[in-house]
This record gives sequence, C-alpha cells and structure tokens, in this order.
Amino acid sequence: MKFKGHKVLVIGDTHDSPHIPQDRFHWIGKHIKKVNPDYIVHIGDFSSFDSLSYFQKNDSQQGKLKDAFMVDIESMLSALKILDKYVKDYPHHICIGNHELRVHKFEEKIPEIQGMMKNSLYNCFSDFNWTHSQYGEFKFIAGVAFVHAPLNIMGREYSGKNAEVQIGNDSVHDLVFGHSHKARDWKSIKIGYNKWVRIVNVGCALPYGHIEEYAKLNMNGWSWCVTELGIWDNHIQEVNFISMDRLEREYGKT
Repeated sequence: MKFKGHKVLVIGDTHDSPHIPQDRFHWIGKHIKKVNPDYIVHIGDFSSFDSLSYFQKNDSQQGKLKDAFMVDIESMLSALKILDKYVKDYPHHICIGNHELRVHKFEEKIPEIQGMMKNSLYNCFSDFNWTHSQYGEFKFIAGVAFVHAPLNIMGREYSGKNAEVQIGNDSVHDLVFGHSHKARDWKSIKIGYNKWVRIVNVGCALPYGHIEEYAKLNMNGWSWCVTELGIWDNHIQEVNFISMDRLEREYGKT
C-alpha cells in the first residue's frame, strides 16, 4: 500500500566551519536519496559563523586567530554545493538559527554596512533554492511546526533538561526544533479524547562525537544524527533518529 502521509528528512544543526571536514554532507545527501522524502528541512545553524562570535573577543589571542566572515561564507557555499546535487529534486527549507542571527546582530552595530552581510548569507541559500523562515518563525508542513528554537513568553529559547516538556505544555500543535543538539521525542497529553502534541528535538548533524570548543567541559548529552519523520493527520506519527556514525559507516566508503 502506498504511504499516504508526508516523509520529512530533518537535518539538525550542522555548524559548518572551515575547520570541520565536509564529508558528512555527502553522507547526508546519499541518505536523502535512499529515503526519498517529500520534504527536507534543515533546522538551522547551518554554519557556526565563528568569525562573528562574541565569545572570542577580537582583542584576545583567540579572537585574533578568527577567520574572516567571507571565509565562513566560502565554506558554507562549499557545503551547500555538495548538498545541492542530492536535495535539488526535493522541496528544501532552512529555519534560520541563532548562529545565522549573528550576521544580523553584527550588522545592527555597524549601520554603514547594513544589508551587505545579510545579502551574502541569504544569497547563499537562494542560489541553491533553499527557502527560509526567520529565527523563531514557524514553518508548517502538514500541520507540524518546524523552527530552530521556539521562544517562550519572555522571547527566549526554552532550555534546560526538560525543555521538551515545557514546550509540550505550551504548544497547541506538534513541533520540531533543534538548537540544543539533543535528540529527544516527547508526547504531551492534553485534556480531551485522544488529544496530544508531539515535540521532537532533532539533535545535531556535526561529525559523530564532535563537541564544539565552548561545550567541551559541559554536561551536554549531545546527539549526532539526522531525523526521519512520518507525518499524517496533522501529527508526527513516526520518528527515527539515524546516527551520524551509521551514516559514515554506510556511505563513507562509497
């Protein structure tokens, strides 16, 4: 029997950087071809944009070693080009993440360059036909919301060990998000006959075991994977986390 729902392949935060190998974009692409989804969603933070990091001050030793913004852009273009040959036949969308938001925030402080850096960023996506939704904005597919990080009543990202529970308590529809790099699947039961929402955190698509410098001493619990979703009747009915380790073993030698 033909599958009547919607198959969505979600790519978690990839955090592309000139200093991280890009082989994984081939592995993800080959898996996309195997799965043959109806939609592809990148959940955001495609690139880290460490060139614009506020954590590494420009007058510090680390700050002086940062790459230029255009080096980050060139790396991102390279990764998008790799993915393009695999995703171009499918609708593909990116939810802008907080690391892309670094470009916005940097420009806000320098009015003289207003629009220049954002144009560089969004031209990268449009050149490869990626549609996008802004940070905090929902992209709905078959009644399910996709967003890099949902914002609470204070306009901040939900956080902590029980973020999915908090989001489930507040949400009135199923929701898929990233940001925290933790793969989790939570079903929040509502009052009424068979009423519920499902909240899925898709982890990250960094190389398996890779932890960014800022989190190396943290208690983090990161998950490295891509996520397959089956959606019908306005709900996420199926969730399958595919480890980046498995993708490397399956596609890395071909």
